[in-house]
Order: sequence, then structure tokens, then C-alpha cells
Amino acid sequence: MQRAYLTAIGAALLSAGPASALEVTRSRDIPAPPAAVWALIGDFCAIQNWHPQVQRCILSGEDDDDDGIRAQIRGLVVKGGLGTIAEVETARDETGMSYSYSFIQGPLPVRAYNATLAVRPNGEGSTVIWSATFDAEGMSDADAVADITGVFDAGLAGIARETAR
Repeated sequence: MQRAYLTAIGAALLSAGPASALEVTRSRDIPAPPAAVWALIGDFCAIQNWHPQVQRCILSGEDDDDDGIRAQIRGLVVKGGLGTIAEVETARDETGMSYSYSFIQGPLPVRAYNATLAVRPNGEGSTVIWSATFDAEGMSDADAVADITGVFDAGLAGIARETAR
């Protein structure tokens, strides 16, 4: 990946500031073992297989020759012709079954958006936890929270649907 692009991503993340004003955390219990749920959702581009609002995911990323950092960027083509959302993976914990990512651009009413998707054991099943911090952009705080809550709830319902198959 070109160094300028990685620098632009880094600058965007740093401009987010130390804390965001808004927070959304949603969770859903899934009657499937954590390893099975992680197998469904753990790949950064697997969201196209379980989120009903994502038509397609395009994954890109290259090693930066100078420091060996690999940045995975996904482009999410949103259903209904709403556009493409670009997000960069910022952390991954295969053992802990979680990954974090930041919003770069697209048709979301947010800025300084950072999120984590995680799978946790829960008895014989799992709990999927999706959380984000962000600032509203182009709409009220309440409307932005409602929008992100709807995105998370639709995704968690999709995970439940896919694991029940």
C-alpha cells in the first residue's frame, strides 16, 4: 500500500481525538460454540456473509515496505445503492476472538468511529458483542446513535440466523 495512503489513514485516526462523544454497545446470545461463531464472523470481510445490509465486501491491503505494517481495508458495498463504506482493521486477536476497525469514509452519519466485534463464551453457547465510539456528523447525536444501533442489531440478527443453519 502506498505510504501516503497509510499516512492519511493514520492522520484520520489521530484526528479522532482521545475520546468520542457517543457510544453504542449491542450484544446477542448465540446458541453455538464460540469457535463456530468466530469461524463465521472472524474474517474481516466475512461481514458480507452475515450482515443483511452488506451486498459485497472487497478486501485490500499490502505490507508497507518501510516498517512491515499490514493494513487490511475493506470496502463494503451497501445494499440499496447507498454507496460504499471503507473501514480499516486496527487490531486483531485470534485467540481472544475479536477485531477492531475504524471508519475511513462512506455513507454513515459518523466521524471518529472506532468499533470492536468480539465473541465470548457463554455456557455452551456464545455472546457476540459489537461496540463503537463515534461522533455524529450530519445528524443529531440521537439519530446517529439510532442509526448505528440499527446497523448493529441487523448484523447480530444476521449472525444468529447464519449460525442456526
